[in-house]
Amino acid sequence: MAESVVSGVVKRIGDLLIQEANFLSGVSDQVELLQTELKLMQGFLKDADARQEESETVRQWVSEIRELAYDADDIIGTYALTVASRRGGGIKKVLKRYACILDEGTTVHMVGSEIAKIKTKISNLTTGLQTYGIRASLIEGSGASALNERQREQRQTYSHLEHDVVGFDDDVNKLLDFLLKEEEGNRVASICGMGGLGKTTLAKMVYNHHEVKQHFNCRAWVFISQQCQRRNVWEGILFSLLSPSEKERKKIRDKKDEEIVDQLLQVLKEKKYLVILDDIWNTEHWDILCKAFPVKDTGSKILLTTRNRDVALHADPRGFLHNLQILNDQKSWELLEKIAISWREDSIIKTNMDWLGNEMLKYCGGLPLAITVLGGLLAAKHTQEEWEDVHRHVKSYLNVQEGLQFNKDKVLALSYNELPCHLKPCFLYLGHFPEDFEIPTTELVRMWMAEGFIQKIQHETGSKDTMEDVGERYLRELVQRCMVLVGKINSLGRIKTCRIHDLMRDFCVSKAQAENFLQITNICSMEESEAHIGKIRRLAINVELDDDYLKVKGIKFNEHSYLRSVLYFGQLNLPFKESRFKKFKLLRVLKLENFKNYHIKLPEDIGCLIHLRFLSLKYSRVNNVPSSMGNLRCLQTLDLRYRNHDVRVPNVFKKMEQLRHLYLPYKYRISEKLEVGNLCYLQTLVNVWPKKIRLPTSFTFNRLRVLKVGSIFSEADPDIIEKLNVRSYFEGSPEVHQFSSNLAKLTLEWTQLEEIPMATLEKLPNLKILRLLMYAFHGKNMVCSERGFPQLQSLVLSELCFLEEWRVEEGAMPSLCRLQIENCYELKTIPDGLRFVTTLQELEIKRMPKTFKDRVNKGGEDFCKVQHVPSLVFQHCD
Repeated sequence: MAESVVSGVVKRIGDLLIQEANFLSGVSDQVELLQTELKLMQGFLKDADARQEESETVRQWVSEIRELAYDADDIIGTYALTVASRRGGGIKKVLKRYACILDEGTTVHMVGSEIAKIKTKISNLTTGLQTYGIRASLIEGSGASALNERQREQRQTYSHLEHDVVGFDDDVNKLLDFLLKEEEGNRVASICGMGGLGKTTLAKMVYNHHEVKQHFNCRAWVFISQQCQRRNVWEGILFSLLSPSEKERKKIRDKKDEEIVDQLLQVLKEKKYLVILDDIWNTEHWDILCKAFPVKDTGSKILLTTRNRDVALHADPRGFLHNLQILNDQKSWELLEKIAISWREDSIIKTNMDWLGNEMLKYCGGLPLAITVLGGLLAAKHTQEEWEDVHRHVKSYLNVQEGLQFNKDKVLALSYNELPCHLKPCFLYLGHFPEDFEIPTTELVRMWMAEGFIQKIQHETGSKDTMEDVGERYLRELVQRCMVLVGKINSLGRIKTCRIHDLMRDFCVSKAQAENFLQITNICSMEESEAHIGKIRRLAINVELDDDYLKVKGIKFNEHSYLRSVLYFGQLNLPFKESRFKKFKLLRVLKLENFKNYHIKLPEDIGCLIHLRFLSLKYSRVNNVPSSMGNLRCLQTLDLRYRNHDVRVPNVFKKMEQLRHLYLPYKYRISEKLEVGNLCYLQTLVNVWPKKIRLPTSFTFNRLRVLKVGSIFSEADPDIIEKLNVRSYFEGSPEVHQFSSNLAKLTLEWTQLEEIPMATLEKLPNLKILRLLMYAFHGKNMVCSERGFPQLQSLVLSELCFLEEWRVEEGAMPSLCRLQIENCYELKTIPDGLRFVTTLQELEIKRMPKTFKDRVNKGGEDFCKVQHVPSLVFQHCD
């Protein structure tokens, strides 16, 4: 993790200062030396990070390096942005104004002195690491080989769990169906899933199955591990296939790599084999190893186990991918009972153990490894009192076990240690969120951006990728590595929410706190914790339902001046305290949502947060937008979707030149039109009314992707917008050129069109979701024409009070999957043409007359039109 921190700081310092050193008279030499020292330190951190478990000394050194990197980032960044906020102007002018301050001798001396101190400390730590034997990976390779070998040896012991296995029968049968099939071309099967799910156990069950032994001439099992040693793998396969004598083994070991590959190819060409490659980590390892496997189809098969889905898809896109799932409650209980209870004789004790066991299973989250660990512990406890003791300390027992070779954190740590440098802080950031919390991915990615985990992309290069696109890729990679679970998918097929397994979250939080990355606290315990906590960089505040609100006078951050992120979770009637924000000027992320107290006033000193890049006050009852917000010139995301309806919004957004996502209150008033003409990075603009903003005549939002406005917004680039929500009276009828050709989701509400413009909308080539809501139009008839809506997947018709007849021609909506009809009381029946929409999977009828329901339901006269639809749902139609 220290490697990630230092890498990010080196990049930011370089971007901010080194590239503009001519503006920094007086300190430019110190800054260059500091960056050089940090770069040198980077070379040692890969090895040092990996060897923290070996020594408290190394762990302390790594911690100091991490803190020094943060300090350097804070000192330089704060000076630069303070000048910008005091003197006004855009971020591009920061460095010039910074130079003006540095001309003052006292300030030059202060900055230079602080930088020199940090450089000296880093230099001393580098010398200490070298003396201790930490190796620079840029010079001598990746290092930590001894540690990796020990991890490999530990990993090999994990495969022997077959004596207590339940819940894999269906998985085994699915794999056998593929492996025993003589179909040409499909030869690779993969078992994919997070650490501890039992991938190796399942592979062992398949490997030792009697049908597999009969079907294949020979079998081989090899462990790969993180540090793939191709020679050992090839030799291991040969030894399994040939069962050579010791003399023959020596001959094999004496051969060159090319000779080993040739021999292995020859042996495998002559046999129908099954080779299992257990625990393969990346695609590069597969590319190296597959050279020894014949391309010609001999009926042979290869079975991989991996945590990385990309490996499976890369090895054989046509192969069989089996995603292993956690155990359900019944299977979890069967496994625990088999290990710790079923063999006991005392029926009374067994009954009590049944109850206690079920209670403790809740902490295992269906993870077979955790259940096995717990079961092994309980099997050694013979009295009810001993079981009750385990019950009281079950979480610590799952993490610290006397006499056992491994614990689940070590298994999960393998996945974390294998993460590339840039993904480690992204993963640890997930620890902010409460257990079982559905994490909105758009917010998550924007917080990563605000923290600097995603480097800014230069659009001048012609790349269409944004930082948001890169963040989505980071998230998908964590999903592919089975470290993050997908929650909901949005209407455009992207990940809408995500979450992490309970045990993975426990590991994440533990690791984040060990790295001093994150502190989690209950709001009532904040005062108590302040006394013994050092530099807190990130803080998650959780409000529990049983908190004693009477003892809480307000959010108190005391002297936590190093905070970079504050995320608040819960609902609480507390006021903001004046002069509170000015104490943590380094803040990048502030999430203060769901404050329920009426008429909360946001303090003016929020304008002191000059580093702030992400600010969300969504669903809070805040009644003001302070004019001091104009000082927040680094803001990238601003969410002001307050619950209060009468909020005055000042004309301050024009100063926020970095703004990318702006959510205005649902209803607001202005004293002057809002100027947003210089927000050239804006991608999201929500709750904006064209009559309330002022734009230069030549300006267009050429990066806008999401727009929710009162009417069609001509200033937006028609080729960019993906989501459009229009919620106001629209005069006339919209034309095709007013819509983006990339438009994928369109919502019309209160537009009060005389006729629904289906002839226009059905020509939109990429429209996937269409929602026609309350008073979208006053027309009585609606027609979907042949070949119209070629990509439409979801259609919602809700509260179209005047709609009487809807006609669908054959060939219309050829991709429609979901149709919802709600509160369209004048609509007499569904269209005959739905019988031709064979892709329709779900029809939902809500709040319609009973006569309408009876016609469409099974046995009704219109049922023949929808009898091909698998899911027919009626709600509130009686």
